[in-house]
Amino acid sequence: MCFRLSVTFRHRSRVDVQQQQGKLLPFMQVIPASIASFLISCTMLLALRPFAQVVGLVDKPGGRKTHHGEVPVVGGLAMFAGLLVAALGGADLGHGGMSMLVVSVFMVVLGALDDRFNLPPKVRLFAHLSVAVALVYSSGFVVHGLGDLFGFGDVGLGVMALPFTVVSIVALINAFNMLDGLDGLAGSAGLVALGGVMVVSSLSGSAGTLLIAGSMLGAVGAFLIFNLPTRLNRPVRTFMGDAGSTLLGFLLAGLSLSLVQPTTIGLSPMIVLWMMPIPVFELFTSTVRRLVRGLPPTQADSGHFHHLLVADGLSVRAICALYFLVSVASCALSIWAYQNDVGEPTLFVGFCLVFGGWLLLVRNAKWFVRALPTWCQRADVKSGH
Repeated sequence: MCFRLSVTFRHRSRVDVQQQQGKLLPFMQVIPASIASFLISCTMLLALRPFAQVVGLVDKPGGRKTHHGEVPVVGGLAMFAGLLVAALGGADLGHGGMSMLVVSVFMVVLGALDDRFNLPPKVRLFAHLSVAVALVYSSGFVVHGLGDLFGFGDVGLGVMALPFTVVSIVALINAFNMLDGLDGLAGSAGLVALGGVMVVSSLSGSAGTLLIAGSMLGAVGAFLIFNLPTRLNRPVRTFMGDAGSTLLGFLLAGLSLSLVQPTTIGLSPMIVLWMMPIPVFELFTSTVRRLVRGLPPTQADSGHFHHLLVADGLSVRAICALYFLVSVASCALSIWAYQNDVGEPTLFVGFCLVFGGWLLLVRNAKWFVRALPTWCQRADVKSGH
């Protein structure tokens, strides 16, 4: 009996090891694509800087923009170059993956035009809707339900599935655009979300999704070298611009839609929200704030979370670190929840509680800023002004 038990135990252990190796193998295969994307994006970021000055792709201080000097806005173009070369040079992307790349070309072109000519909000909104519709019809990705949010069964969307999917894509595009207000914020939040998508894709064997996410992760990692709030990169400081922030939001929307489809892994939409909490929080509060004030949801203002934290005395470095740590913690919880089949009602309630905690933190930051280390405080706060 003991011999039989030991043999069974060894057999099961060997099977478990083989299963884990099978899950890790796709993840290991995408590493070359990530490295290639990283190197290509770094090269393009350096090469495009002189081009930016010639064609006027520079961000000038003034109004809500408080940075010093003219900064090249070529991060989005460089990231897209890295993504495109690495993804197309990898394995088969599948129909949905190829649709994402093709439609993202229009997303980047639109963003670059907006960076250069500051397109009217209505034009941008129409273009974002067009891009979302193009992705849905070319890929066939549709959100048919929200899952069992309240514990009474799945919340189906029925005839509203198509418009909900289109609006969700546009919403995530604009969520990352809203987040791109200080150095490192959109890039770090996007990097963490892409990492989460990679892990889930690897665990589920979604090779095409994994390849695109890994390629974009390498591109974003390269961009952050030029954009993180540190003195070391000031000579080569670069912004991603609308071309980069909208590309990041669009790709994360497309990748999430791919994973949500029943034909892939049927990932719960709640897991997606946990992977990128701060962009979702920002989108919801900004939309509600503007509607309450009688403004269009697309109207720019200075009421974003990072604006409030700066006003309360936090430094850009501290805000970037805060966003990154919250994103990592939330994304790690999403992966844990996915692996352990945590119920959707629990995820929904937990997400609402985290949202409430985030609002309390942001609204009351001024009460604990002076107790933080000096690098976390804005210069005028440290000097007592």
